[in-house]
Amino acid sequence: MCRVLIYLGSQSIPLKDLLFGPDNSLIKQSYDPKLMKSIQNLAGFGMALWNNESSNPEKPFYYKTTELPFFDKNLEGLCEKLRVNCLLSHVRGVDYGPHETVVRPNVHPYKLPDAHLALAHNGSVSEMAKMKPELLKYIKPEVAQYISGTTDSEWIYSVFVSQFEDPNANVSLDEAWDALIQTFKIFREVRVKLGIVSASPVNVFVTNGQYVVVTRFVFDYGLNTDAVEEAFLEYHSLWFTYGEDYGLYDGMFKMQGSEIRRNIILASEPLTVDKTTWIEVPEYSIARAWLDDDRVHYRSFDLNV
Repeated sequence: MCRVLIYLGSQSIPLKDLLFGPDNSLIKQSYDPKLMKSIQNLAGFGMALWNNESSNPEKPFYYKTTELPFFDKNLEGLCEKLRVNCLLSHVRGVDYGPHETVVRPNVHPYKLPDAHLALAHNGSVSEMAKMKPELLKYIKPEVAQYISGTTDSEWIYSVFVSQFEDPNANVSLDEAWDALIQTFKIFREVRVKLGIVSASPVNVFVTNGQYVVVTRFVFDYGLNTDAVEEAFLEYHSLWFTYGEDYGLYDGMFKMQGSEIRRNIILASEPLTVDKTTWIEVPEYSIARAWLDDDRVHYRSFDLNV
């Protein structure tokens, strides 16, 4: 059922402090998530990361694998060496069964080869097989040719980047914001046209390394009264923390200081068992975070589509 982590900061921090260090780190959430019962996220790990001091800083380092991340020695070695100004990372969870496909093209985050924007998704869009012929009308041919997996998430990304005249352009925060809202409207329009009312969670995380756009949203939650949808309350969660410095303080990884906010983390669940420094993102909302004068700014708004 997936867990996602996104970090943005004016300071570069060690990658291991995000993925391995905290007591509820993303790697630990792959096999023991605290906010989900009897669910493991063992169907792939992926990340896109940016470092402002690297060569060609606009181009992210991209890593995707179907290996279990807690056994991945390559990943552990990279985390010991790399620092990040921005990170989008994802552990994929699927229902156990022969109908699921665990392959590299299904691992998040999604990014076209020359694109600036990357996207990860926590959730599940119902009746995607029925929706794909309609959604294809909204996807540019130069984008559609890269669809190679079987996930609903890849189709969300494909519709999203197709909203730009040039899917590979490094667009502004406002343009990315508008395109993501338009993507949700397209999915709503297609669902209405096809009479689909099954609840569909779509927590979406988008970044180009300089800004972040995230959503916490469910299409048509509660309309299908024959379905038991309690699981959505368990895994359709989103939290954030921001402050002056992120690191190990008093034996726990956390944010310190609030007067100068230089870093922000948004995640499916807090990276620490102690949630004191974490704030839950409201349901049915869309939020943005960006850097200006080495400070992080964050705004959240209702998402009505």
